[in-house]
Amino acid sequence: MDIRRETIEGNGFKVPCITLTPATIKGAAVVIHGYGGCKEEQLGLAYRISEVGLKTCVIDFRGHGEHNLSLDENCILDVEAAIEFCRNFGRVVAIGHSLGGRLALISSADYSIGISPAISPIFGDETQNKLKIMRGYRVKEAYFGKINGAIEKLPAFNFKDDPQKSIIYAERDVPEIEHICSNFKAKNSSVIKIKEAMHNDIFTLEATFESVISQVKMYFKD
Repeated sequence: MDIRRETIEGNGFKVPCITLTPATIKGAAVVIHGYGGCKEEQLGLAYRISEVGLKTCVIDFRGHGEHNLSLDENCILDVEAAIEFCRNFGRVVAIGHSLGGRLALISSADYSIGISPAISPIFGDETQNKLKIMRGYRVKEAYFGKINGAIEKLPAFNFKDDPQKSIIYAERDVPEIEHICSNFKAKNSSVIKIKEAMHNDIFTLEATFESVISQVKMYFKD
């Protein structure tokens, strides 16, 4: 496994990333952190994905980690730049947590997996305050701690029982996310609930790794 730090060139911006390259490549994955996260905290998940045979690119989107720009609705452009880079290695799956899950699901990737995705159209004051206290200090923002400012301007996600998209969420998730994902689960076969998991640890759990790998293997089975 070759692991290295790289920079993806976008249209007037640069996306810091870490790439994990297996000996044999049968496709590619873009892994996207959540609000207040960074590429380094997703390396465990990324390593498990790369073991399946995917060249895996873990990015910092704007406002986070080593990315120089502030967080705004154009964070989707960072994801698209990474997807374009990964198309050199075959079909691409985008996999993201929280806000990264929302970005994965609305991206142009061939397949996508949203882990506790921030697909609610708006988050209440209590949730926003918790995010600001617990994660906001790690974010360079254009909207001064208001995550809704960026989310409201992103394209909406209308989930259907699409075999190329799936959602994994936590039993003890953020209320807005748990509510909307539970409703999706009642109607869609590609929605998985991880028991006992919480929003801020779901991407570190073995049950989540197994669910992600199962979906990835299904996407890249031929």
